[in-house]
Amino acid sequence: MFATVQAQTNPQKEQKQSLSLSLDQAQQYALENNRTIKKADIAIKQAELFKWAAISNFLPQGNASYSYTGYFIDSIYINAFHLSIPMTPSSSMNFQVTQSIFNLNYVVAIQLSKLGLQMSENAMEQTELSIKQSINTSYYSILLLENNKQILDKNLANVHILAKAVQSKVKVGIAEPTEADQIELTVANLENTLQSTERNIEMAYNSMRFLLGLDVNDELILTGSLSDLTGNKNTLELLVQPFELDNNLDLKSSKLSLEMNRKQYQLSMASLMPTFSAGFLHMEKFSQSAFDMAPKNSFSFSASMPLFTGGRNAANIRKAKLAYYSAQIDHDMAIDNLLIQEKQLRYNLKSMQEGFDIQKKNIEVSQRVFDNVTKKYEQGLSSSLELTIANNSLLTAQNNYINSIMSLLNAQDALQKLLGTL
Repeated sequence: MFATVQAQTNPQKEQKQSLSLSLDQAQQYALENNRTIKKADIAIKQAELFKWAAISNFLPQGNASYSYTGYFIDSIYINAFHLSIPMTPSSSMNFQVTQSIFNLNYVVAIQLSKLGLQMSENAMEQTELSIKQSINTSYYSILLLENNKQILDKNLANVHILAKAVQSKVKVGIAEPTEADQIELTVANLENTLQSTERNIEMAYNSMRFLLGLDVNDELILTGSLSDLTGNKNTLELLVQPFELDNNLDLKSSKLSLEMNRKQYQLSMASLMPTFSAGFLHMEKFSQSAFDMAPKNSFSFSASMPLFTGGRNAANIRKAKLAYYSAQIDHDMAIDNLLIQEKQLRYNLKSMQEGFDIQKKNIEVSQRVFDNVTKKYEQGLSSSLELTIANNSLLTAQNNYINSIMSLLNAQDALQKLLGTL
């Protein structure tokens, strides 16, 4: 019984799972489980229902009604004819079917609903691209932080060995106590940096879990490597890839918005057009008065044409026309902004690649300098101050190298997103 109660009060423990994901698998998992994408999918289904609701206005409309009529008098007496007509209660069931024959408002409304569905579908694709980019960024961060942690662990282990050696030298009087203090300070700085890195790794994993739609307690293992990430995307090939405006989702959204404003303008014009409809009525009479002359079946046809509305329709038309012109300007600006953005992103990617190449060489040099100073320090040929400076230079080079990798990968993703190939 106790075990059963524990299982019921801790449902998260029962649902805990472990996932091992490559970058592509993480993207696919997020596309299937991310909550933002689920909301975008709901928006598409709602737009689909709005479309059918608009179409239903052009389909036959039927209704049924029941009526009962009673009178406060028994009869009506007509003096001229010396005739008395009894006023008996009447009741009937009416079945009516109507069909819109022509109504431009309904036509434009259907077109608007279809555009709304297209905008929801385009928004879904934009959401998927954003989620994939966020997954990439989070994935990169985790791998880079874990790689940095491995380097820090290695450096810390080496400095610990040196610290023990210095302590031994201090005990026998070969080294000054300040030497040991300086090394201990270096150890403390490394340990503090390592702890900060571990906290950042946990935060990055939690961010990834949120994007994947996982529980905070679920175990997540990333199977990708930095070498895979930096080797999968060729910067030069990406830089020469042409930019097709029609493939850009932001421009598609701008086109749909422009078309939506055009349809709104047409809808305002439709207010000046006539409407035609037809109907059929069947009346099933259960009881009727003697004076009832209404037939059981009837057919109707109606036409309506607006004459004047105090200038309201004309004002609405002008407003819709101006909104359409404004949307046209926004669309032209969107094209110009995308072309400028393309040039900027290509420039950024080229700069990030150059920076990465420089930092890659810099960290190799800094590591060799640190190793060389460490050997000299062990042999008594360099001071603890020189070792501290070399260690700080190496840490700076490592941070710059990690930042350059992150900047390069983000620059590649940004350009691919613009090109529609992410």
